[in-house]
Amino acid sequence: ELGQTLERMAQTLRDQLPAAGGGGRGWIPPGTHPEPRPPDEADVVVVGGGVVGWSVAYWLKVLEGRRRHGMRVLVVERDPMYSRASTVLSAGGIRQQFSLRENIQMSRFSASFLRNINEYLGVPNEPPIDIQFRPGGYLFLASPQNAAALEATVQLQRDEGAQVTLLSPTQLKEKFPWMNTEDVAVASYGLEDEGWFDPWTLLNAFRRKATSLGVQSCSGEVRGEGWGPDPLSVPCQVHMPDSLEYQPVACAIVVNAAGAWAGKLLEAEGLPRGLCQPPLPIQPRKRYVFTWHCPSGPGPSCPFLIDTSGAYFRPDGAAGNYLGGMSPPEEEEPDPSDLSVDHDYFQEQIWPLLARRVPAFESLRVRGSWAGYYDYNTFDQNGVLGPHPRLENLFSAAGFSGHGLQHAPAAGRALAELLLRGRYETLDLRRLGWDRLLDGEPLQERGVV
Repeated sequence: ELGQTLERMAQTLRDQLPAAGGGGRGWIPPGTHPEPRPPDEADVVVVGGGVVGWSVAYWLKVLEGRRRHGMRVLVVERDPMYSRASTVLSAGGIRQQFSLRENIQMSRFSASFLRNINEYLGVPNEPPIDIQFRPGGYLFLASPQNAAALEATVQLQRDEGAQVTLLSPTQLKEKFPWMNTEDVAVASYGLEDEGWFDPWTLLNAFRRKATSLGVQSCSGEVRGEGWGPDPLSVPCQVHMPDSLEYQPVACAIVVNAAGAWAGKLLEAEGLPRGLCQPPLPIQPRKRYVFTWHCPSGPGPSCPFLIDTSGAYFRPDGAAGNYLGGMSPPEEEEPDPSDLSVDHDYFQEQIWPLLARRVPAFESLRVRGSWAGYYDYNTFDQNGVLGPHPRLENLFSAAGFSGHGLQHAPAAGRALAELLLRGRYETLDLRRLGWDRLLDGEPLQERGVV
């Protein structure tokens, strides 16, 4: 009878607990933290738990070799629900069509990585990873004034091994009869290793595999108070979410993979201004993604199309669904303080461009929308990868300006090689370092969508 009474009391208690995680299993008592507290020490602290940060952590463990105790890697993410994370709010594309050699090389590495993802990120006794990759070439349209630049870029891509073809307006119309080609002089079309996939699945796969290799993680915000030129140790203060508490973490290396907020990490109070020069020119830029339905649209063979205007779209599943958007002019950047969506932007700016290129889109019906962030490098729209010129223990992996998701596998490996071996081995990404910021010499990427 006593056992039955206790079981009834336990069931009553379970029924009264909040229904998080099922039967109260996810309930967090007031005043406690839902995530583990950070450790007192780590070898490497990765600031930012997006796909770039978890890629760095994964590659550090894979490449560390047979260390006696293993490298202690800690990933700190301030938004554990990923409600504002660039990774999961992106359009999920991968392409080979960039204008900078390093970006093409990273895309080729990442395409191979994704093709063999279970060899890299598979965990024993767990289901295989399916990132729902949908092969479909990117199609860049060029006006007469931009035709020569596009043709030169395609030659560079071919030199790097990318399979890209040029299409005349006549060839374009034959292949995609639903398209208006009146103002198009030439188009470039990716024949392989391009398409789109589920960003959330890739992020979780990196996180799951890295955790299985011993990477630790916690929720919190890293601030740079107390950092200095001493190369022996870096004190990290991990501020607990929704709390005044913070936990100091002694570490040897900090990797700034904070995405859109990577620049702000070096603006913390208490940091010597002279040591933080030049500033890291990375800002959050808000980008809208809209989804719509159009049964008479291009159909499932539609590519990921980038219009001469900068507007883009691609299929979103089946049954006549599409998604797309467009980056605004510099002088019309929306306020990035929140992720609200300006629906008039689609109605007034994007829809007319879509309907002009694809007449069937005149009758589309908007289904939904969301906003996300680019970690936008205002200097040259390329990632900043490598050691800080004055803070010797601080490394950066941020500023990819909208292509961080697709370049995360390559960028993570490159930075891990630099940290562990002191040099790049797989890809030579030295030009993406801080020197170009110091010298004022941008590496312009013309293929930012």
